[in-house]
Amino acid sequence: MALSAGCVGSPPSPVAQPMENPAIEAETRLWYQASTAFSDGRYSAAIHLYERYLTTYPKSRRALEAHWDLGQSYEQMGEVTAALKEYRLLAGPEGAPASTQNSYAERAQHRADALRNQPALSSGARSGHTALYVSFSNLPPMSQVESWVRQLSAQGISAILLDASLESSFTRPVVPTGPPPSSPLPAMPGGALFATSRGPVLMDWYGVMVPQAHELGISVYAVLDLFHAPLSDHRPESRMLLYDPTRRSVHPWTQFDLLSPAVQQQMAQLLADLLKSGVDGIVFRARAENSFAYEVSDGVLRQFETQVHQPSSEVAQALRDRMGLRPNEPAPASDKTLWRWVGWKARQELDTFARFKKYLLKIAPRLRMVVEIHPEALSNPTSALVNYGEDAAEARRRGFDLLLGGPSREASDVRSFAGSFKGWSRDVIQSEKGEPQALPQGWVLLRTPAEHGAGMFTGLAQQADELRTPDIRHLVFVPDAPAAIP
Repeated sequence: MALSAGCVGSPPSPVAQPMENPAIEAETRLWYQASTAFSDGRYSAAIHLYERYLTTYPKSRRALEAHWDLGQSYEQMGEVTAALKEYRLLAGPEGAPASTQNSYAERAQHRADALRNQPALSSGARSGHTALYVSFSNLPPMSQVESWVRQLSAQGISAILLDASLESSFTRPVVPTGPPPSSPLPAMPGGALFATSRGPVLMDWYGVMVPQAHELGISVYAVLDLFHAPLSDHRPESRMLLYDPTRRSVHPWTQFDLLSPAVQQQMAQLLADLLKSGVDGIVFRARAENSFAYEVSDGVLRQFETQVHQPSSEVAQALRDRMGLRPNEPAPASDKTLWRWVGWKARQELDTFARFKKYLLKIAPRLRMVVEIHPEALSNPTSALVNYGEDAAEARRRGFDLLLGGPSREASDVRSFAGSFKGWSRDVIQSEKGEPQALPQGWVLLRTPAEHGAGMFTGLAQQADELRTPDIRHLVFVPDAPAAIP
C-alpha cells in the first residue's frame, strides 16, 4: 500500500516529444516532388525524380509504386524500351507463383505485353522537351543559379542545353578555310566548363548547374564539339591538316584528328569526366566549316591506303579536279575516287562516334546521345557528305538522335523537318546483341519569339506542345540576346 501510495503521489514523467527524422523528411520531400511532377503531367521531371528516389531509397515501401510510375512516365514520353524494363522488373520472372508476386505484377505484365505488340509509339509520344539553349555568355551569375533555374521550371522549360566549353557554342564564329591569316586571330579564353583532368577548366559550371536543375526535374544536356574539344593536347600530329588543291600544299588546321587512336583515348576520358557531372545527354556539335573533303592527316591517309587499297595521291588529284570543275561540266573520271574518299572517311568518323556511344552507355545506360546535322543533310545529302561528312540516315540507324542545328529557325520549319523523319521504324535501328535500342528522336533549334524577350518565357511550353510532332519531340529555343535570359 505504501508503495502504491508512493507511486500515485509521484509526479508524472515527462513524455518525450517525437523529433522529426531528417532522413525521413528528405525521403518524403523527394517522393512528394516526384509524385507531384507525375500527377501534373511533367513526365520528364518525374523520370529524373523517381530515378533519384529509387537510387537513394531502393528498399523503400514506396519502391514498387515508384517503379510503376516511372514506367508510366517513360511510356508517356515514348521511351518504350525504358518503360518495358520497369514493367519487366515489376512483373517478375516468368512462371513465378502468384503468391510471390507483388501488387503491380499483373498490371505491369499487361502493359509489357501491350507495348511489345504495339508497333507505333504510345499516345504520349508527342511529349518531349521544351529546351532552352544557354551559351556561356548567357549564363547568370553563379550566385543566382538557383533562382534562375526555378524561373525556368516555372515557365515550363524541361531541359537546358549548356555549352561544355566556349569552343562548343552555337554562336561561335566560323573559322576561315583558307591559309592562316598573316595576323593571328584574337585569342579566346578556352577550357572546359566541367571538372576534368584531361584539359584546362575555365569554371565548373556543371557542378553548380546540374544538381540545381535535377532538383526541379530539369534535364541538362552538354553541348560539346569533339573537333575543338578542351584537351591539353598541343601536338601537331593530333590535329588535322587542310589540303589546298590550288597550291598543292597543306597547312595547319584547327580540328582534332578523331581517327587518331591516341586522340580517341583522350576524348573517351574527357567524356567520362563529363558524365561524372550527372548530365542527362550529350549533343555532339557538327563541323562549322565545310572543309570535310579537304581535311587530311598522315594517319588518316595511311588508313585509307591500307583499307581501300588506293594511293592517297589519287585522292589529291580528285580534290584538284573537283576544285577546277566548272558549272554544268560533266564529272571527271576521278569523281569515283572522291566519293570513295568522303564515304570511307564519313563512315570512319561515325564508327568513332558509335564507339563513344557504346562506351558511355555502359557508364550511364539512360544517357541520350544527340548528333547535330546541317539542313543539307536532309535537303541535299550528297553536299552534306562532301562538305561536312554527315550521313543523317546512317546516324539514325546507329541509334543517335538528330538535332537540326546551324542558325536557329522559325517555328514553321518544324513541319518540314518532321517530314524528313516520317516513316522511320524499328527495323532501321541496329540492335546491340539482339537488344532493341531506343528509337532516335528529332531535335530542332528555334528562335525564341520576340514577344518573349526581357526574360519572359511564359507560353513557350504551350507553343512547343502545339509544334511538336511524333517525330520532332524536342524543341530547343535559342534566345536572340543575353537579355532574353531571366
